[in-house]
Amino acid sequence: MTNIFIESKKKDTPEYVFLDTYVKYIGIPQNAYTIIPVDGKDALYNAVNINKIREAVAEGRSNIIIFDADFNHNNGGYRIRRNDIETKLSQHHVNASIFLFPNNYDDGDFESILENIMQKQNHQRFIDCFSDYEKCLGNDYHTPDRKHRLHTYMFAQKTLTKKQRSELGSGKWLFEDKHFWDIDNAYLQPLKDFLLDNIR
Repeated sequence: MTNIFIESKKKDTPEYVFLDTYVKYIGIPQNAYTIIPVDGKDALYNAVNINKIREAVAEGRSNIIIFDADFNHNNGGYRIRRNDIETKLSQHHVNASIFLFPNNYDDGDFESILENIMQKQNHQRFIDCFSDYEKCLGNDYHTPDRKHRLHTYMFAQKTLTKKQRSELGSGKWLFEDKHFWDIDNAYLQPLKDFLLDNIR
């Protein structure tokens, strides 16, 4: 079984639910992996998580780290973040396969993936209207960040049942529903290849 370490704080987040949905969608059985939320990139290196990595290696299992590459403006970026992870793992005398959202070579994050796999042809009106809303607010108001924009994208859907709407806060954004998300999008190919190559 492969350990997949992610930045999320807990299981009921869109990042966790998306990854779990996608791994199953590409045909990897649920008993082949476990997703471990670490509550932020720096928490990966605490004693509990480092011991999980060591235990997996001792048992002949593999470890994967899937974090955000982030951007220069938040002290990240693909090269910086990858180097930081590799350096810190080396300091703890452990290693793992690393994938950085969005595609393991560009700056970006989990939200970059979602922005690229939104069903734009079905929901272009939402995108246009939200863009107009942000322009209208100008500098006089705080505009929603990308996470909130994506949450609003799902919350605004009229076709959601009451139960589906109530579960949005638990990360259940219906990633398998092709009316909202295109999880066959070529943008996900680097992630798909990485997962298929590294989960065993």
